[in-house]
Amino acid sequence: MKILLIAAAALTLGTTPVFAQKRTSVSPRAMQILTPALADYTDTVLFGDVWRELSLSPRDRSMVTLSVLVATGKAAQLTPHVEIALRNSVTPREISGLITQLAFYTGWPNAVSSLEVIEKVYTDKKINITPLKIIPTIDNKPPNFGAFPDKLLDDQVAQVAPHLAQITRNVILDDLWLRNDLSPRDRSLITIAALTSMGDSASLVFHLKLGLQNGLTQTEIGAALTKIAFYAGLPRAEAAVVIATKIFGADRSMMTASDGHIQITRPDTSPRTAPATSITGSATISSSINSSEAAALKGATVTFQPGARTLWHTHPLGQLLIVTQGTGWIQAAGEPVRIIHAGDSVWIPPNVRHWHGATRTTGMTHVGIAIPENGSTVTWLEPVNDADYHGPP
Repeated sequence: MKILLIAAAALTLGTTPVFAQKRTSVSPRAMQILTPALADYTDTVLFGDVWRELSLSPRDRSMVTLSVLVATGKAAQLTPHVEIALRNSVTPREISGLITQLAFYTGWPNAVSSLEVIEKVYTDKKINITPLKIIPTIDNKPPNFGAFPDKLLDDQVAQVAPHLAQITRNVILDDLWLRNDLSPRDRSLITIAALTSMGDSASLVFHLKLGLQNGLTQTEIGAALTKIAFYAGLPRAEAAVVIATKIFGADRSMMTASDGHIQITRPDTSPRTAPATSITGSATISSSINSSEAAALKGATVTFQPGARTLWHTHPLGQLLIVTQGTGWIQAAGEPVRIIHAGDSVWIPPNVRHWHGATRTTGMTHVGIAIPENGSTVTWLEPVNDADYHGPP
């Protein structure tokens, strides 16, 4: 019952659980023998649904999982998840940044305990760690970066622990958060995951607000909290959902409005960066579509900068594209490249291998809509190389 409760709570934040059909077990042998029901939940719910739900990219899911395991001192569980993170395009440099960030928010012992495990994975995978010796540089503070309130530091922290106030301002806010091994968005995602898993409700209020400023969407936060429920426990995730619901309720313009049978999804004010696992170049994703009706439509608005394009991919039940701005290119395997313009609607039949995106010189925005099959709307393939990325002959 509690699994359904947390799924329902996360649904109010923009996610749509779609439980997968039974498949080959990925649960450990001991789990299959000693706790077969847990093994079944592991296969069908955790890895069959939560890891595959589309509201959070595989890369972000790995970042959340690593953060929870480090924050809760579960170094013994890190090995497979570091390997999964590397497959999900989390780089060793980003993992290094994650561990450094969490040292401040979860304590040095948790961070240090994870390093031996991570080093062994890198050694087994023959990963070159020489670049990690270069200390990340400090970038300029983003204009939308919300610093910890100076008044709170001066009126409360500085009165009891003046050195802590100094470290918070000079080391954490004006140094750690500006290091270029992680984006402010990623640091917020990591910190929210860690604070939730530790049950730190007081700090979570501030960091949920900061996460929205740094580019996380309500949908992504809701999906992250759902995932954390399986790695840190339902009570801590549910407590964070209550806090997030109050914070999000203060800005109804970003929530999905419902009146009877009609749902209206407001445009995201902070689009998320499209992951390298699906896009080559610079692109953003916003205004996620997650229908709760029988059709279970899924989709989003994608804005491609010049030169950006998807990887080759297929859709099990096809895809509808509606171009809203700019000019782009689209190509099905074995067919010529075609131009698409604002106002065009494009239908890609099921299982047709194709790619689409901006031209080399013009950006393009489209709305993409698809229907999932067994919880999946797309299969990503290899990147479109520069030789194949061109306009019509």
